[in-house]
Amino acid sequence: MNRKEMKIQAKRQLRRHYWMIVVICLFAAFFGVEYSSSLWGINLDIPSLTATQTGEGRTQASSNLSDVFQDFLLGREDTARQRVKLNQEQIVRNDTNAMFGRSRGVFASLLNSFSSGAVIVSIADATRSIAHNARATVIVPVMVSMAVYLFVWLFIQQTYRVVMRRMLLEGRLYGRIPASRFLYPLHTRQWPRMAWTMFVKNLFLSLWSLTIIGGIIKHYSYFLVPYIIAENPTIGAAKAIGLSRRMMKGHKWECFVAQLTFLGWHLLDIVTVGLSGIFYSNGYRASFFTEYYVYLRALAKRHGVEGSELLCDTCLFAKADAEEIRKAYADVAEAVDQMRSTIVAADRPRGFTGFLSQWLGIRIMHSDQVARYEEYREDSQQIRIGQEILDGTVYPGRLAPAPMPFSFRESRTISANRSYSLVNLIMMFFIFCFVGWVWEVSLAFITEGTFVNRGTLHGPWLPIYGTGGTIILTLLKRLRDKPAFEFAAAVVLCGCLEYFSSWYLEMTHDGQRWWDYTGYFLNLNGRICAEGLLTFGLGGLAIVYLLAPALDNLLSRIDAKKLGVVAVALLAVYCMDQAYSAKHPNIGAGITDYQDSSTAQVS
Repeated sequence: MNRKEMKIQAKRQLRRHYWMIVVICLFAAFFGVEYSSSLWGINLDIPSLTATQTGEGRTQASSNLSDVFQDFLLGREDTARQRVKLNQEQIVRNDTNAMFGRSRGVFASLLNSFSSGAVIVSIADATRSIAHNARATVIVPVMVSMAVYLFVWLFIQQTYRVVMRRMLLEGRLYGRIPASRFLYPLHTRQWPRMAWTMFVKNLFLSLWSLTIIGGIIKHYSYFLVPYIIAENPTIGAAKAIGLSRRMMKGHKWECFVAQLTFLGWHLLDIVTVGLSGIFYSNGYRASFFTEYYVYLRALAKRHGVEGSELLCDTCLFAKADAEEIRKAYADVAEAVDQMRSTIVAADRPRGFTGFLSQWLGIRIMHSDQVARYEEYREDSQQIRIGQEILDGTVYPGRLAPAPMPFSFRESRTISANRSYSLVNLIMMFFIFCFVGWVWEVSLAFITEGTFVNRGTLHGPWLPIYGTGGTIILTLLKRLRDKPAFEFAAAVVLCGCLEYFSSWYLEMTHDGQRWWDYTGYFLNLNGRICAEGLLTFGLGGLAIVYLLAPALDNLLSRIDAKKLGVVAVALLAVYCMDQAYSAKHPNIGAGITDYQDSSTAQVS
């Protein structure tokens, strides 16, 4: 197969699994593993190692984690603390980008803590308060910082190189790449071995880089190591590296030229501020070099290269025989056959009742037709999942060199693909409102040391949480079979809700704000921010797939009439609170952490 044919095949694979490959490569960019240049347009204002001028005109080296780490290592604790202080001041001075705020919020705190080196000082202070030992104050932060850095670099960044290659290899042959493959190191129970192999590979590369040209040559010699581990993670480090060297013999220049052919795409990536890379060229490159590995693997097998017998995951390159899969998944085949023999077909509900249940997930009253149809759909979904494995639509993980476990779920007790009665939805609305209120009050108590009744209302509820939860359950009903789209839609929907709520409250209450994310990392006009949107997305998934089904099961055990009385009573009190708060909103110091210096009032 020549390079042109490999590129054609890569484009075909990218079209086949477009969104999954985009996500795979985007994660790699965020983790700093590969394709990071596609995110260069986002300026995080992380202080660099270059010299800067202080207010007195003296030159002061900017501080970062490595500077502070070195000072602690040499016993210069006072210098380290001064570096952190100056660096934090520099971050505040440079916090001029409204969208990429660095002065407030969890994301900003994490970024600032590591970029300024404050994390090491925090560890030192905690160690001193516990050990009361000056020497431990120096040694422990250094050791903890090294351990954290090595863990993130080795067990997250380096092993993700293996994960993404594994998913791309499976995508070549199979119609669906399970999202669970992101946990490939855990499912194979080979995470430590993968990390060790990548560590040895990088150690050898570092040593070879000390020579004039050795680092460049060995970069290509070890090029296939992540692919080899992705195929067979049970291979030891020395064998994987040796096999990569032998497979790349005579192909290093070929690989270099292949990389050069993507130079135009890299330039376009720069011109488009990373957009072309994120949405096309990164996935294209990743798919191409997956094809390149397949090409070199075939050559190694054909020529009997030493160690090529360890590349034994045949199911990655040719689908297993149906009988072999059925034998490996005998329990799944039995469960599917049993469910198929007992499943009772049900007609889709029609009319207004059918519309509510199918599109909004709502049941005004109990409907046997809706209940039968939902039970039929859940059984059909379980059959489909099992049949996908038996038919070879997804990779049969039990046949891998490092077998991956699979449990076939038959229980419908936690099924998310259901509709909810109107009474149960009302009760869940108030539960979400109350939980949100408790969460915000608890945060205020921890950070401010006093009780603060958050929100515009006077009762123990925050409507934005209840509204967000219920609209996710209703408006996004049709996306429940697609968790990735459910997450994205929850982010967009709740983000719009929060932005509009902030704007509406400000317009109708003389410019007062009940929340303001100015200074938070990735905020939009102070009304929404990345932290909140991420929380909405993850919270939405938790609500749809865990909390709502569990609450629905609990609420359904309560007498429907009694529950209806409670729901009506809560609605009456809530409406009275809304009517009263429309004229007398809950305002005053403490209801939010937003301060308007011009009015000197927290609003």
